[in-house]
Amino acid sequence: MRIGARAQRALFAATAALALSLAAAGPWDRADGDARQRMGAVQRLLGPIASAAASVEWARYMSALDQGDLTRAYGHAARALSLDSRATAGWLTLADHFIFIRASPLEEPAPQVRRQWIREGFAVLRSGEQHATTPGILARYAATLKSAFLADLPDERLRWPGGPRALLSEARADLQRAASHGAAGVEDTLSFIEEREAELAADGR
Repeated sequence: MRIGARAQRALFAATAALALSLAAAGPWDRADGDARQRMGAVQRLLGPIASAAASVEWARYMSALDQGDLTRAYGHAARALSLDSRATAGWLTLADHFIFIRASPLEEPAPQVRRQWIREGFAVLRSGEQHATTPGILARYAATLKSAFLADLPDERLRWPGGPRALLSEARADLQRAASHGAAGVEDTLSFIEEREAELAADGR
């Protein structure tokens, strides 16, 4: 990993640790019911303590990244998510790492490999939808990344199959899931997608 990415990694990990700590301090409410049903055995056993343990794993994850030990870092991330799969911030942290760090042109110049890392990031978000307390946030985030970030990159940067229209189509599917989960702001993202589609049509793309 390059030194230039360290500040961004620290921000992601710190956000996750803060969210996990807050989750440990607060009581579960009725909105958590569905997510609790999907907890693993260890998480059910440890209860709120699992969130505190997960925050330690995220700190170790950040430290391993700074040392360039990706294998160890991903092991800590996996343990953190298994300990507290309810925390949306954890899934966002790992997904952002794959999409913005591993898939960065500074880290990986080959478009094919970059696409693989981006897909890995979106797979993390989809997994999070099955476990997190607020799955709609993860689905809407995926839609936003595809429509407002990836679809705006020059085609030669990623050579995404189907180009920006394919990304916008995927974003629509993500947004439908976000709406089904009751996410806020879905209408705003949909309006943006429609505007981008209109722009592409006007450009004959």
